[in-house]
Amino acid sequence: MSITDQKFDIDRESKTPLWLQIRNELYNCLYRDELRPGQLIPNEKTLVQLFDVSIGTIRKAVGVLEKEGFLIRKQGLGTFVFQHDKSSFLFEYFHFALNGSNEKQSPNVEFISFDTKKATKSEANEFGISAGSPVFQIYNKLGLNKKFYIIDKIVIPQSKFPGLTEEIFKGRGNTVYNLYQNKFNIFITNCSEKLKAISADEKISKLLNIPLNDPILKVDRVGQTYNNETIELRTSYVHTSDIDYIQSQNSTFGEAI
Repeated sequence: MSITDQKFDIDRESKTPLWLQIRNELYNCLYRDELRPGQLIPNEKTLVQLFDVSIGTIRKAVGVLEKEGFLIRKQGLGTFVFQHDKSSFLFEYFHFALNGSNEKQSPNVEFISFDTKKATKSEANEFGISAGSPVFQIYNKLGLNKKFYIIDKIVIPQSKFPGLTEEIFKGRGNTVYNLYQNKFNIFITNCSEKLKAISADEKISKLLNIPLNDPILKVDRVGQTYNNETIELRTSYVHTSDIDYIQSQNSTFGEAI
């Protein structure tokens, strides 16, 4: 059903401000997939008619969704549902640049492995599934300037990605989050990260061709979709000999390759 075919129930007697009620109604349209990633949302005039409120109320509701990262305004074109793709990921969740430079580059990526395994207790708790349920575990190698510095371990619940195969993952042609979005209708809306300094174990030292026990940065990322449902657990092992971790605060959620 199109958003313009719906009847929205705005409670004018509620203590909840009208703009917030409209923000929540539009968010629910995103959650129910009535507004798709990359889709142009109705213009302000149409939204005013749909909700029977002032244009100022519409602008505030839409503005909040923009600040939260769910919508993006394109000058002269209108406001669109945010879409994960290669053009956006550099400014979102790839936080590394070569030493002495704040200029991010698109990393080169090398596939390592794609396996099915049983979820550990901690993974199951994060995903809200039973311990031992099948999950996919994927390893990628990332680099800059023709040298690899990062190993990514990605764990996702198999039940959320029916039909996903190694061939589909390797042949995605875009970012991992773009694959989730366009192939499996899963939109990563927010992520959180924890950083810790550790020593490289035998597997990581071999994959990155660095000495055993060399200091590396471990980045644990939890990727969630609507209503804070955890979809992805990602651990990045980073050898920072020639690269720096750079983080900016101008975005609510981000992209991954």
